[in-house]
Amino acid sequence: MPQPSYAYACARISALEKSLFGRDTVRRMAEGSLEDALRMLSDAKYGNLPDATSEDTERMIESVRRQTAETIRDLSPDAALTDLFLLQTDVQNLKMLIKARLLGSTDVIWLDGGLFTREQLGTMVANAKYDLLPEALRNAMNRLEAKLKISQEPQLVSVYADYGYHAHCLNEADRVKEPFIRQYFAALCDFNNVITFLRMRAMGAQKEDLKEVLLPSAGVKCDALIAAYELSAETLTKAISTSVAKSALQEGLNRMLATGSISMLEKARDDYLLSLVNDHRHESMTIFPIVGYYLARDREAKAVRLILTVKRNGLDDAIISERLRELYG
Repeated sequence: MPQPSYAYACARISALEKSLFGRDTVRRMAEGSLEDALRMLSDAKYGNLPDATSEDTERMIESVRRQTAETIRDLSPDAALTDLFLLQTDVQNLKMLIKARLLGSTDVIWLDGGLFTREQLGTMVANAKYDLLPEALRNAMNRLEAKLKISQEPQLVSVYADYGYHAHCLNEADRVKEPFIRQYFAALCDFNNVITFLRMRAMGAQKEDLKEVLLPSAGVKCDALIAAYELSAETLTKAISTSVAKSALQEGLNRMLATGSISMLEKARDDYLLSLVNDHRHESMTIFPIVGYYLARDREAKAVRLILTVKRNGLDDAIISERLRELYG
């Protein structure tokens, strides 16, 4: 049986990391054909599904996500920290379930790897009661349900669910006094609020609309973003100067301005967040190897899904290089 200690966890993680796809493997998968990519997955026994066929790639990916989450929950000596990362999957599933309820649909894309079962989340959504969720997320979902009684607008679902998740993570970061956790989730909030700011402005939305969709303030203050909404780019640069991730944010903004694509800022966000763990991946007796393994598997799954989607749909391979994130290690 696994023992709840960092020594045991880090030793197990070190062994499990050997099965991760490295940069060269992902590059070969991206450069080859669809058949080549599928063959590489099969040879690697990706997902540990002996009966898998070329039609089962989503099942393979979700199998890996589920196994990874189970590993993290078994090995983590500090569930309060690692559960913050697993909970994000539950939030995505909550969004899908509530939107399906609003649309009267039973067709829900389910993601494996969260803290709650499909039955648990399904019951919460069906009854509009979220007592099992952490307080900040529960409160946000209760506010959402009150709003939906007035107006059943599907776009509200992501706004409230994301707000509750980020608020919970920031609250927990303050409680556990772990600097890395605070830096990670503060940077996540900052990047996501700047991305929302830019998307809303590109849509021509009013400044008042921005107030309704921002996440909790971390380093970048929401008031500063609202004040900068109708002003120059220099004002935005000043607003992000208080972020723990200000250099990465500015670099992402520069790439976005050069290419005209907000996806460049999203890529900068994801690469920065992974770097916070990657730089410390060899520090045993800490949370870093455990979180790092989880993020590595998550990044790997997204890379596999991106490559297969592009190749299945006959899209330009340039999309892969544009959207592919840095890998762990």
